[in-house]
Amino acid sequence: MTNIPQPREPMFNFTEKAPAYLAGAFIAIQALMMVLPRSLLTAIDKFGVLRPLGSPGTDVVSHFISLVGHGFLHGGWGHVMMNAGMTIVFGIATIRGAKLLAASRGKGASGTRDFLLIFFAGVVIGGVFQWGWWAATNSQLTLTGAVGASGGASALFAAGAWAIGGREKMIQFGFGWAAINAVMVLLENFIGMGIAWPAHAGGYVAGMIFGPMFVKANSTKLSMI
Repeated sequence: MTNIPQPREPMFNFTEKAPAYLAGAFIAIQALMMVLPRSLLTAIDKFGVLRPLGSPGTDVVSHFISLVGHGFLHGGWGHVMMNAGMTIVFGIATIRGAKLLAASRGKGASGTRDFLLIFFAGVVIGGVFQWGWWAATNSQLTLTGAVGASGGASALFAAGAWAIGGREKMIQFGFGWAAINAVMVLLENFIGMGIAWPAHAGGYVAGMIFGPMFVKANSTKLSMI
């Protein structure tokens, strides 16, 4: 009698790979930033940190690139892990919903394209909201600026909420996300990191706009397997 080896289940059985790959890119970039020489970090800083329009040392090109580039840099390991986790969980829900909407329209699609479109829309629109806030408050945060994938993750949060429970769940999650951001702003001095809440708000708005366009409502559950 021969013993037939049984297949092993993976520890994390991500049904959709793209969100995990994107989250992995955040982590890899954060690790790389820890070992790069200062001269290279200075160049990355110019094009990867979102700064108020017209800040000293900036130009149209650096502003344009940083509007996307800031979504791949983070302020620390806690920051990057939070955004990576949100991207994976709500990215999976978004892709599942996108696949089902495409199928309902008689189209075959992996959902990855729509997932990336929603993520980058969140990064860009979140950055525009941040610019608007800086302009309205006459801020000149030229030393720190803003970094992080939170705008994109917020868009996936909204789109994932739409996939999980439609308009009701999207509004419910939106109020929850607003409350979490309010608490984080109040605790900024304790956590040692400024919160770019306008970018979070702009990202969520992007998800509210693009989620219903590309994702089927009430089509999935919140899970990673």
